[in-house]
Parts: sequence; C-alpha cells; structure tokens
Amino acid sequence: MKKTVLILSLALWSCALLAQDTLTGWTFPSTTIADSLNANLGTTQNKGYDLRFQWVTPNDTTVNSVFFTDGSTSYAAATTGWENGADTKYWSIKFKASGYGDFKVSSKQKSIYPTYDLGPGAFKLQWKISGGTYEDVPNGTINVANDWTTGAVDNLPVPITNQGSSSIYLRWLSTSNNDYLGSQLTAHGINMIDDILVTGRNTAGTTDIVFTNRINVYPVPNHGTFCVDSKVQIRWLSVTDLNGKVIFTRQNAGFYIPINLGDVRKGTYFLEIGFSDSESPYTVKVQVD
Repeated sequence: MKKTVLILSLALWSCALLAQDTLTGWTFPSTTIADSLNANLGTTQNKGYDLRFQWVTPNDTTVNSVFFTDGSTSYAAATTGWENGADTKYWSIKFKASGYGDFKVSSKQKSIYPTYDLGPGAFKLQWKISGGTYEDVPNGTINVANDWTTGAVDNLPVPITNQGSSSIYLRWLSTSNNDYLGSQLTAHGINMIDDILVTGRNTAGTTDIVFTNRINVYPVPNHGTFCVDSKVQIRWLSVTDLNGKVIFTRQNAGFYIPINLGDVRKGTYFLEIGFSDSESPYTVKVQVD
C-alpha cells in the first residue's frame, strides 16, 4: 500500500512540475463570430491578437486573404498565394508573456483542399521579440503533406528569453517554391493551419503566483474521470474541448473537485481554473484515453 501511495505521489508531483500555462492558442471553433481569426485560448490580453498571412516586401506586410476550411477538429485557417514565397511568405502570431519562460509551441498544417492545387511542402518555425530579428527555432523544420499529422508540431521548445513586456512573434515561414510533391507552386496552392497552442512556465519568482505549484490533477491520463486538488480555493473551473465547447463547469468549487466528463471522446481537453486570489485563470491540458 505504501509503495502505491509513493508512486502516486511522485506521479502527481511530476505532473505539477511539468504543467504549463496556456498563453495563447487557436482552435477556430467558429467561422461566423466576430474576430474569428483572434486567439480563442490563453490570457485575456492575448485573445485580442489575430493570426495573419504575411509577406516580406521588404517589410512585413499583412495579406488579408485568410479564409476558413474544414480543420483537424472543427475549422482551420487557410490561404492561397504561396507561389514564389520561399523565405518571404508566412503565417504569423504574436503574444505577450512577461514573467514566463520554458516556452513550447504546438500546431498542425495541411497543404491541399479538394478544389485547389497542392500547397507548399516545407516550412520552418522562427521567433523574435518586438524590434528584433527572426531566429530559427531548433528542430523547427516542418514537412507538410495531405494530412494533419505530417506537418504537426507537438510541444516544441522555443528559446525565448528577456522578452520583458515586449510582444513575442512566432512565424511559420514557407521555405520552398515547390508543393509537397515537388512540383512548382501555383497561385492556387493552399496551406491550412489549425490547433495552434503556445504554453509557458511562470518564472517570475516568489512574488508572483506560480499556479503549477498549487494544484494536482490526477490521474493523468484518464478516462474522463479525474480530480483537481488545490492548495488555494478555486472560485470556478471549466473543461472545454478543442472546439471551444464547454462540457463541464463548476462555480464556488472549493479545494477538491471530482470531475466526471461522462461519455466523451478520447483526445485533448482544456481545464481552466479561476483562483480566489487572482484574476488570471490557469489553463492545463487534460488527456482522455
């Protein structure tokens, strides 16, 4: 019995250390609401920033030709116009994350749609701080094909430091003038992007709230039934799916909350928690197997 308790305690301790805050994210749950290209995950401030398709001409220029298609889960952002775009055309996002480090990014890309020609087959991830120059993300080369798995990035570390209160930019830069089968790109070639997620760890020190030290979420992964155990009173919490649909919510939740999501599909869900002593919510991914 003691061995079982020790293993569970170590697992919960590890989970708390590895948990990160969601800073910004796009799942494109709708194409009809206003500002559908704005982030729908993350902090309130970062939800005001949008996804853009841009060119270097020679300065970064926004091209307002983004539309929506069927995505990995609900919808995805998409655009044509990638021809002759190697090292000049890209998807771009920005966010702010003062007091954070250990940044990680996830995304999915696909380069075809039934009524369009084939899209670009090669991208790379880059980052910069406002006023600086873009730098390559290590291991950030992305090969894209006619599926949502080949071009997927999963929790890739991004070496952002010393950002202070400045804006941080990430871009998915096209690196080839060929489509994913090797032919020259046409003006009709399409690329889609979906399920963008940027996370980070609060590193501001003891004067700031480090949410990851407050809670245990267990078991991880689970089958839709799990518990949240908090050292600080929780005012509210909710669980949403990748489409942004709320599937569980609780007000005046207290310190210990058992959660049963019912008959939900396997996949990733987002647990958002509002603490009694903070206006900033904490978000963590929960995997249902």
